Amino acid sequence: MKPAGVPNVSIGALVVKSPSGKPLIFYSVKTPALRPWRLLAVFSLLSALVVTQALRGGGLLAQTATAADEDFVDVLGQLLALSEEDRAALPSDVLEFLTDFGTSPWIPSASFSAVTGYRDNVGLSALVPEAVGFAEGRAESFLMWQPADSAWQALGILDGFYRRYANNPVTDAEQSWFSQLELKWKPLKAWDFKVRGQGFYQDEVVDLSTTAAQRTVLPVEVLNGNVDGGMSLRLPGGVVAQSRYAWRRADYRFVAEDYASREWWNGLLWQPWSWMGLAYERIDRQRDYDFRQNVTPGGRPLPDTQLSFAQVDHEARGWVEWNRAGDWRWEAGWSELENRDEASGFYDYDGESWRGSLQWVSREEKWEVRVEWEQDRIDYLNQTVGAGLTPDPRQREDRWVRVEVWRRLGPAWDLRLEGEDLLSESNEIDASYRDRTYWLGLTYTY
Repeated sequence: MKPAGVPNVSIGALVVKSPSGKPLIFYSVKTPALRPWRLLAVFSLLSALVVTQALRGGGLLAQTATAADEDFVDVLGQLLALSEEDRAALPSDVLEFLTDFGTSPWIPSASFSAVTGYRDNVGLSALVPEAVGFAEGRAESFLMWQPADSAWQALGILDGFYRRYANNPVTDAEQSWFSQLELKWKPLKAWDFKVRGQGFYQDEVVDLSTTAAQRTVLPVEVLNGNVDGGMSLRLPGGVVAQSRYAWRRADYRFVAEDYASREWWNGLLWQPWSWMGLAYERIDRQRDYDFRQNVTPGGRPLPDTQLSFAQVDHEARGWVEWNRAGDWRWEAGWSELENRDEASGFYDYDGESWRGSLQWVSREEKWEVRVEWEQDRIDYLNQTVGAGLTPDPRQREDRWVRVEVWRRLGPAWDLRLEGEDLLSESNEIDASYRDRTYWLGLTYTY
């Protein structure tokens, strides 16, 4: 049975609920209907789930939202695809919600943010941190295409920021941009096929130490893209099975980290009720570098060789939603990564990650608070630090915390306060550092 106070709105056989990761309750019969300007707030977090805007292991870690994260898109698509006869049978408040979109199959939205902030270690330095203020502009937009009475659906996303520092010796500016084009075909209610293209451009100071022989932090400019295709099958009991194949390409400027990768992604989602769910995913990945060479067990390059990584990634997560004194969502996850270089084993390592988040939205939706936490640990199997007969194996541990507070000022304006704290610790000499960033600004949604 559903616990008392759990948010859940049924529309015929459909359930409308908040997508994971964004503290906005999408729709409720007991509250005013959602206006189209609110859509972008939902999709901006969805795009953030699709790609993690950080460079780890010498390349971008792409993450794809599961079926639970895309429930909003599926529900909205099915509602808009209803015939006029079927729409007439819907409750009046649902009809009011659909009327806000008009009769066009195109649904656009965009938001723009202007923020100012302070960062205390732009260069991720272990010895001489450089603190500086900055100004930042952000843009988020999406365009959805959903014709009536059609099994086809398309979605486009553009999301990014540009940051300018004041008199910083490490770098003058940083920026990051993500785009996605997606086409879905749903011939049956329980079965859909999807093809997607993603692009990511990043020009920032990043830590490339994970797949390097030593600590490597420097400004990096990288263009990353991938194409994937897959299918989802909804089974009885709230189970969804998903599978897809992806090809990825990353090109770096001034850094010999260019690579191509192929990966199989398979996952299971179990969501017996709208307010909770469990998910498991496995990714088998093959990464081939263009310029990097295999090395000996001691780390010396071997001529006429090409470095490749075979990676196996497991991830499990769960979430619960409820509403007492506001709307809440709690999520926790665990992942494990096995990296093997298929040669001497010098770059072999095992990684483990734990993360969680808690978000709250006031009943009137005037306040939103979100707290995220993540802890990663990497143990190298053959790399060592120090001297002696039995030197210690190389290790690295990162702890990251982020807090966001939103105050709604009106139908289109939000005040936002954000803070982020990253602590990276390693048993290598002069390899540990801390980086804290704070933001304050306004967001306008159109």
